[in-house]
Amino acid sequence: MSPNEQSLPVCLLPVGTEATQAAQRCTVDCVNIRRPSIKRINKNLLIRLGFSTALLLCSALVASAQNTKPDEYPKVEVFVGYSALGEANGRGISLAPNGSVPANYSAEAGFETSVIGNFSKHFGIKGDFSAHFNNDSSRGPVTACSPVCTTVTQDFELKTRVYNFLAGPEFKARNSTRFTPFVHALAGFAHTSATFTTPGPTHILFLRRNDSSFAMALGGGLDIRASQRVSFRASMDYNPVFVNDSTTGTRDFFRLSLGILFH
Repeated sequence: MSPNEQSLPVCLLPVGTEATQAAQRCTVDCVNIRRPSIKRINKNLLIRLGFSTALLLCSALVASAQNTKPDEYPKVEVFVGYSALGEANGRGISLAPNGSVPANYSAEAGFETSVIGNFSKHFGIKGDFSAHFNNDSSRGPVTACSPVCTTVTQDFELKTRVYNFLAGPEFKARNSTRFTPFVHALAGFAHTSATFTTPGPTHILFLRRNDSSFAMALGGGLDIRASQRVSFRASMDYNPVFVNDSTTGTRDFFRLSLGILFH
């Protein structure tokens, strides 16, 4: 290099490569380009200007590479998360023709998992499974008639289970932000069970009821993208189950789920 020449770092981007490849190689493809010296201009200013230009160029390429193309979308998505079940207008659980308990199927313990096959950027078909469990042990009055009715205070346990097997369309409002709202309309069947036991000493009872009925889930939620492959999902839906142990024929369930969506 002659005394009248100086080096200026410049990023050379490979011709014909995609933005993502260019952005990745930009940090290693910096070479020294010889340029004539301009004595009247501060050398440090030239170096800073060149470095700033290269940095801005690299940043722009990285940003453009991270933006998803308008027509791109994940073909398959999988959700796994915690789920809680609530019930509105609980009217007790019928366990026998003349036996019932003043309780409902609400459960704080449960999970939900689903698989979504996307056919376009905004439309997919979802297969959904959820399970909710509740074990309630307590002590209180128990009335039994055989045929004379007697009421005693003793220990008892009530176990409830609700399993949903559902499928249906899911619609997403995909956009350029991290936030993607969605709605779904699912249908299928739900299996519910309730088991009541009391060990005595006065009344020894074991009552159980199982039912498989038509069920739906109408609701939606929000996906918050954490990375290219992972999002956080929160959802809530109305989950009516048409069981036979209710005076109206419907148990009005609500599901709240929080978990991770894999793209």
